[in-house]
Amino acid sequence: MKKIFLIIITFLVGCTTPIGGAKKVEDIKPQETPSIETIEAGLWMQMNKYEENLKTSGSRHKDKNLEKYLKNILCKLTPDYCKDIRVYVQDMPYFNAFMAPNGMMVVWTGLLLRAQNEAQLAAVIGHEAGHYIKRHSLKSWLDAKSRTDLMVLLSIGLAVGGVPAGGDIFNLTQLLQAGFMAKHSRDNEREADKIGLDFLINSGYEPYEAPKIWENIIKEMELGEVNKPLSFLASHPAPEERIENLKKQIEKYENIKNEKNTNELKEKIQPHLKTWIKSEIRLNNKVEQTEFVLEKTFEDTENEYLLKFYKGEVYRLRGDIEDNYDKAINYYNESIKAKNDFSDVYRELGLLQLKTEKKNEAKKNLTKYLKLAKNPKDKSIIESYLN
Repeated sequence: MKKIFLIIITFLVGCTTPIGGAKKVEDIKPQETPSIETIEAGLWMQMNKYEENLKTSGSRHKDKNLEKYLKNILCKLTPDYCKDIRVYVQDMPYFNAFMAPNGMMVVWTGLLLRAQNEAQLAAVIGHEAGHYIKRHSLKSWLDAKSRTDLMVLLSIGLAVGGVPAGGDIFNLTQLLQAGFMAKHSRDNEREADKIGLDFLINSGYEPYEAPKIWENIIKEMELGEVNKPLSFLASHPAPEERIENLKKQIEKYENIKNEKNTNELKEKIQPHLKTWIKSEIRLNNKVEQTEFVLEKTFEDTENEYLLKFYKGEVYRLRGDIEDNYDKAINYYNESIKAKNDFSDVYRELGLLQLKTEKKNEAKKNLTKYLKLAKNPKDKSIIESYLN
């Protein structure tokens, strides 16, 4: 069974001794491109090519308004660097966001699913912006370059499980060959946490949401098959330490009266929840993990019927082992009790009842589905089941 992979990836560029009058890494400002005569410039070109491929990749999320929404959060957090950073959303069901030194930020849909409100999302975006502003990627590469050969970077804090191979541009082997992946130091991570928290508070967000998202991740990990930190955490402060540090920093501020900004995030991701949750379920994590993610997704909302429906989907998609189908049917019925005009639940319930030889009940629920859905794409197929 696959485990949850909380993949925190950082893009890095190579660094060698500057040639001629080229600037040293520490003198390169975030908005600048390294001098053409340096190795850094060549790797920068690789990242620009990588970004161009991402723009047309099938894994890039199709909702450009969602990307604009994330860019607006970034600009609110750090207006001075707003024009220098491009934000992309990638369809990957894992908790992850990463920042390239050339100004490319990528946010995975698994993070958007797990962020309970805009403040939590802003905490992660601000953290990644902190890496960019402080040039942590370049500095980390310099340190890695001095200690190891490029092709053994695979051992440096990378969590490779669950990342697609083959033709996708996010193939880790290709990234290693391009030479811009390695870990940040723990000190750099702490510095990025502090910068992100400053951004959060100064922008009017509720700061205690920053440690809360990490508390949720710890709980999700504990519910899984892994009872110790995953390998990627070797390059980060332990989650417990990170939470404690963030809370201590928050205590230094006075008279904080900020907001979670929950509603807009929920509105932005609502059209995509069905697809994202299905992807989450197909990861086939432990049931307790998936249910926890669902409960946090629908916490502070009035959509109990959706929570019950997707819990039913968790068990249905796992197949007819143990009593999965019975549990699925029970959750579907609870969803109907919470809201009796949600068409999807009648469809899945009816089809599952057909599969379990409950034909009379199945016909009743599929008929209800057709009535509520109003000319759905699968109308002819469903009608064939009713005849």
